[in-house]
Parts: sequence; structure tokens; C-alpha cells
Amino acid sequence: MKFKDLIQAPPSETYIKNSSRLVSGLFIIGGLLYYPTKGYGTLIALALALIVLFGQKMLLTQANKDFNDMYQAKQFFEQTHNVDYLRFIMARSEQMLKDNKVLSDKAKREIQQLRDYSEERLEKENS
Repeated sequence: MKFKDLIQAPPSETYIKNSSRLVSGLFIIGGLLYYPTKGYGTLIALALALIVLFGQKMLLTQANKDFNDMYQAKQFFEQTHNVDYLRFIMARSEQMLKDNKVLSDKAKREIQQLRDYSEERLEKENS
């Protein structure tokens, strides 16, 4: 088994890119720094790994909430034909693409599908 295979991130189906490579790297750095820094370097590396994991969890929670809101808006539009729901989808998706730089390919595909749906329906409603 190659070293690259060991540190490769598992296939992910979440909306946020996987940070397991970064965390694994911080663990390795922590192990290497143990003796030269008498444990303090390891403590710092592990604290950074914890911060990365906590940040990923926060970003994932927010992305899940945003996608749930957009899918709910799509459902409400289909029930009521109120174009404000489509505008909400457009605004929320634009904000996500602007603010969140670690969106996975899956998230970007779903955002594009929602934007295409909204644009198509907005054109129909405006004509």
C-alpha cells in the first residue's frame, strides 16, 4: 500500500470539502514535533487539528441549512407560484458561492441545478 493511498480523503458526499488530509498532516507534524519541543509543538498541532474539525463542522451545518432552505423555497414555489421564492434561491445560492470557498463539487452542481431551475421559471413568469 502506498503512502498516498493512506492519506487520501475518503469519498465524500457532503457539501463541504473533506479536511482529513489537513488533519492527518497536523497529526504527523505533531508527532514529529513531540521530542524537539518537549510536547508543546504536539499540543499546538493537535489544537489546530481540533480547530479545523470544528470549523468544518460549522461550515457543514450552515451549508446543510442553506440547502434545506433553498429546497423548501423550491417546493413552496411549486405550490404557490410566488416568484419571491425563486429570487430567494438565486440570492442564497449567490451568497453561498461568494462566502464559502470550500464547497464540494456536489454542492456546486446542486447550486447550479437550483439556479438553472430558478432562472428558467423566472423567465417564464416574466414573459
